Amino acid sequence: MARLFPRLPFIPDETPLSWAARLAAFHTGGRLVPFLNDLGIALMDLVAGATEAITRLCDIADQDPDPVLRNTIHSLGERQFLLRSEAFTAEMTTGPETRFCPACLAEDDTGHHRHDAMRRGRLIWRLHPVRVCPVHHLTLISRRLNKWDDITHELSVLVPEDQQALLALAETAHIQPPSPLQDYVLARFEGRSGPAWADGQGIEQVSRATEMLGGVLEFGAQAKPAELSMTDWNRASNNAWSYVRQGEDGVRSGLEMLQQRAVERGMVGHRNRFATFGMLYRWLSSPKLTKDPGPIRELLRQHIIDTTDILPQEKLLGKAVTMPKWGSITSIAKSGGVHPLTLRDVLIARRVIPAKAKDQPCSTTLVDFQIGHEVALEMRRAVAVTALPGLLNASRPMVTCLINTGLLAALHGGNGQKQGKVSRSIDGLRVEALISEINRTFQKVDTAPEGFVRLAKAAEMSRVPMEVILIGVFRHYLERVFRLQSEPGLGGLLVDPQEVKELPARISDKEMPFVL
Repeated sequence: MARLFPRLPFIPDETPLSWAARLAAFHTGGRLVPFLNDLGIALMDLVAGATEAITRLCDIADQDPDPVLRNTIHSLGERQFLLRSEAFTAEMTTGPETRFCPACLAEDDTGHHRHDAMRRGRLIWRLHPVRVCPVHHLTLISRRLNKWDDITHELSVLVPEDQQALLALAETAHIQPPSPLQDYVLARFEGRSGPAWADGQGIEQVSRATEMLGGVLEFGAQAKPAELSMTDWNRASNNAWSYVRQGEDGVRSGLEMLQQRAVERGMVGHRNRFATFGMLYRWLSSPKLTKDPGPIRELLRQHIIDTTDILPQEKLLGKAVTMPKWGSITSIAKSGGVHPLTLRDVLIARRVIPAKAKDQPCSTTLVDFQIGHEVALEMRRAVAVTALPGLLNASRPMVTCLINTGLLAALHGGNGQKQGKVSRSIDGLRVEALISEINRTFQKVDTAPEGFVRLAKAAEMSRVPMEVILIGVFRHYLERVFRLQSEPGLGGLLVDPQEVKELPARISDKEMPFVL
């Protein structure tokens, strides 16, 4: 096979396309496509990184194919690519856009008159997260002619400036150190390991997650990806990497910072996630998201569940939340069909939330969802204390004793002392349970056995407080308690006054008042 002469070797930091364009300029003085046509190599095969096209070009140019293949971005089809051992999609590359460092190209020109044959496109310039030259710390310049052959990245066409013009561009380029994300990406392509959380996901996943988190951290929740420059993205990546390198805990710290900023801006409520997490949440919640973004989505989802108001069965980042961890008083009250201010007062009285919650909007006060939901259900089942004598067939003093002993607990948790409709109510389920216990536990009789009397009479005869008698009955300190079949509730219970007299000695001080 005829080989090109003189030999123009491949340089280890360039791309196969860059080398092919330099070969074309060096041997023909012309552009890439006619040169490839003369060699019988299809341009699109070379652009796609087809191994056959690379090896054929290497054979003709008398070049060892290994370093060329090492720098080849292979197309796997369906916009999927492979570089070395890392797989990613087209968005990980610059696509038809060409980036370059003017100082690097000016150095390529030094000592040579054939600039088109010496300027080389570095492989790292083709990677989207690389935005700063690691040698000169200049922000890369981007060029595109919006023509079909932009995909060839021919520097002789895209960068026609001479060496002096390149140096002038370098003088005006923004200077900044490369972000640690860029350093991580380049090191990973070299086979080096980094932080465990980052290494545990695809290189594109960790790159995109870092950039989107950094975009919000650096420029706020209103920032839009399309409006950020390469300098901005480098700053964003630099900001976020300090969190990402610490793994899940570090990323959560960054998310907490965004939430704190939202509070400082005076946002009302916890549910405005777009205004809190900005472009990060927009990206991860977009219905147009077709590829797996990696663990960042589940991490953000779990963080939102762990720290904010969620509704039952609400769809959050692709999955329904079956059991929320937290709910605002407002949302729990709405789902439970009760008034939020009343629910707030009951939760305060039960010490579920601090008293200072009265000074906060119900929409911003978070409550353990299960506790709040259960309290709301209790409120819906509430039975007024004034209705209990009729339901239990008991006197009003006896009802008071039931509440004082804890056998029936007032909804607000204060044994009925607080005024207000709810504070004078009892959970209906507890009332039903007490009635069920009376019907189920105590033996029915048609007439009172000899010596047995009703509860009120027993208190009068024994001079034992009604609270103690009720504890004896329902805590089963009294061995014999009967129930008149003809009379329901407490009014039909029968006890032995002599046995009642012995109750105070049987019941310890710790059980007074009794809490069920």
